[in-house]
Amino acid sequence: MKTADLFRLSTRMFRTRPMRTWLTILGISVGTGAVLFLVALGFGLQNIILQKIVFNKALLSLSVTSNNENIVMTPAVISKFRAVHLVTDVAPLARFNGQMWTGDVSGNASFFAAPASFFDYAGIAPLAGSLYKEGEGGKVVVSEAVLKLFGFADATAAIGKSVTIQVYVTNDTSDGSQVQVVDLPQKYTISAVVEGPQDSFVYLPLPDVSAVVPISVYEQAQVAVSASSALEPAKEEFLNMGFQVSSLSETVDQANKIFNVIQIVLGVFGAFALLVSSIGMFNTMTVTLLERTNEIGVMRALGASRQQIMFMFLAESMVIGFLGGVVGVAIGVVCGVIFNFGINMLAARFGGASITLFSFPTNFTLVIIAISAMIGLLSGVFPSRRAAKLDPLEALRYK
Repeated sequence: MKTADLFRLSTRMFRTRPMRTWLTILGISVGTGAVLFLVALGFGLQNIILQKIVFNKALLSLSVTSNNENIVMTPAVISKFRAVHLVTDVAPLARFNGQMWTGDVSGNASFFAAPASFFDYAGIAPLAGSLYKEGEGGKVVVSEAVLKLFGFADATAAIGKSVTIQVYVTNDTSDGSQVQVVDLPQKYTISAVVEGPQDSFVYLPLPDVSAVVPISVYEQAQVAVSASSALEPAKEEFLNMGFQVSSLSETVDQANKIFNVIQIVLGVFGAFALLVSSIGMFNTMTVTLLERTNEIGVMRALGASRQQIMFMFLAESMVIGFLGGVVGVAIGVVCGVIFNFGINMLAARFGGASITLFSFPTNFTLVIIAISAMIGLLSGVFPSRRAAKLDPLEALRYK
C-alpha cells in the first residue's frame, strides 16, 4: 500500500465522521488556546514592565547615591568617579526645593538639575513631548503631578508653556545654615512630561542652574560603563568609596525571573485544559478503532502490514492534533485581541492610557502548535498499537 493511500485513508474521517472530527479538533483547540492566552498574557505584562525601564544605555549604567551623611558627593568626588576604570561618563544630579509659576498660578516642586545624558542612563522616557538635549537651555521636563498642580488638562496641553522658576539654596555660614532664594533669570519652556503621578518634580539643564547657583553637593549620579562586564567591577569601586549602588540590569534580571515564574504558573493552568482535551481525543481514537475493526481485518487480508495500520492511526491522530493546535492559536489570538480591546475601552473611559496586554511571540506560537501535534500523536499510540496487533480473522468476524 502506497504512503499516499495510507494518508488518504487517515484523513477520510473528515468525510465519514465530520461532526465528531471537528468537535475533537475543537476540544484540542480550546486547551491549546487556553495555554496560549494565559502565557501570552504573561509575556504582555512582562513587556509592559520592561519597556518602561529597558534602554541600552540604562542597562550599562549604575545609579550611585550617598547613604551616609559623612560621605557626600561633591564635584571632586564626581571627578573621582570619572577616573574609575571602564567608566565612560558620569551624569550628576543636584536637587533643590523651590517654586514655579506659569501665568498667575504658582506651586511648590522639587527641582533636579541634571545633564541631558542623565535621562538615557536613568532610563527615563517622555510620556509627551521630547526631553531636552545637550546644549539646549531654557527647557524643562515636568512630572505628571505638575500637570495637576497647574491645572493642565493633559500632558500635551502643558507642552510649550512658559514657566518661571525660583529655587531655595542652603548656605552654611558661621551663624548656621541660611536659606537663600534665587530667581533663575530666564523663562523656561516645558518640553516634555515624564511619569510621576504622585510627586511634583522638574528637571532642569545642569549648565543653566550651575551658571547661577554654585553646586557643592550632588544627590545622585548615573555612571555609564563601557560594557556589561564592567558593571560589577565599577560597582565594587563605588561601594568601597562608601556609596550605595544599584543598576537597572539587576532590576531587569529580577523582573525576568518573576515573570518566568508567572508564565510557568499560567502555563500550568492552561496545561490542565489541554490535558482534558487530550483525554477526549484519546476517547475518539479508541471509538474509531472499534468502528474500523472489521475494516482493519479486510486491509490485513489484502496485504496491509502491521506498520501500515499503525501509521494510518498515528497519522489520523497527528492531523487532528495539528489542526487543533492551529485552530487553538487562532482562538487564543482572537480572544486576546478582544480582551485587550475591552480593557482599553474601560481604560479610555476612566482616563487611562491604552496598553497591549498580550504578546504572541512567533517561536512560542510554533511551539504550541508542535506540542498540540505531539499530544495528538501520543493520544493515537495506544489505539494504533491495538489496531496493529489485531488478528485478521478475529477482526473480520467483528460486528
